[in-house]
Amino acid sequence: MNEKKKRSRKIPAGGIVLKGIMLLLAAVVALPLYITIVNVFKTTKQISRSPMSLPIPPTFSNITGVLQDPNVNIWQMYMNSLVITVFGASICILVSAMAAYYLTRERTRLSGILYIYFLFGLMVPYVIVYVPLVTMFNKLGVSGSLPWLVMVFVSGSISFSTFMYYGFMGGISRDLEEAAIIDGAGSFTIFWKIIMPLVRPCTTTIAIFIGLSMWNDFLTPLLIGQVKTITVGIYTAIGPYASDWGSVFAYVMFATLPIAVAYIFAQKQFIAGLTAGAIKG
Repeated sequence: MNEKKKRSRKIPAGGIVLKGIMLLLAAVVALPLYITIVNVFKTTKQISRSPMSLPIPPTFSNITGVLQDPNVNIWQMYMNSLVITVFGASICILVSAMAAYYLTRERTRLSGILYIYFLFGLMVPYVIVYVPLVTMFNKLGVSGSLPWLVMVFVSGSISFSTFMYYGFMGGISRDLEEAAIIDGAGSFTIFWKIIMPLVRPCTTTIAIFIGLSMWNDFLTPLLIGQVKTITVGIYTAIGPYASDWGSVFAYVMFATLPIAVAYIFAQKQFIAGLTAGAIKG
């Protein structure tokens, strides 16, 4: 009996190796977060001398300096980033969900053309459209306009969102829709009250992916829209000859904090969206 218990308590060598690899990967992922947190509470000299050391004693001058800087309005940056992320992600989700529903339910020449159109949108690198977009914005005189910048973000994310919804909606049985039609429900009611609740994990996953990309985007608001967002604020702390690394890490912390909080609250839906197709029901 004792030998059997000892054998059952033994951990397979493969399990130990797997745990070791997972711990190593976790350490690699957590390292940038650790560097950001400890360097927020150190001066630029301390950061340059020892970026990995603990802040002893800690200083709050970087945080207060960013919040009280008369040349930079961090709250306006937050508001611009929030408007871009919320409205951009909402419009993108709405349009792409309706487009995917049409593509999965209609087998017409138009749906085939639209499918190829969205497919080409995934193939085109987003960077190559910067020059024509900057030229267009300058000629139209809309540089610095948040609504136009939101539309640019929507156009850059709609192909990815449509194909995410396309995979989910294609797996939904049409029997549910046929039953709703028998009960007198129209297409609009079926879409909002049957289809959208069923693809809620996908919606959360898309919202996190494209919301994160919109929030963290640096070049698009800087070059195209000329709008100051929280990520553009990081650039203001980097000079041509010297950089205030304490302020840089403070901006990084302010830019990362809302995303981390949002992920904590939505992580269950996010994981469900990623693993929904892994198990056959």
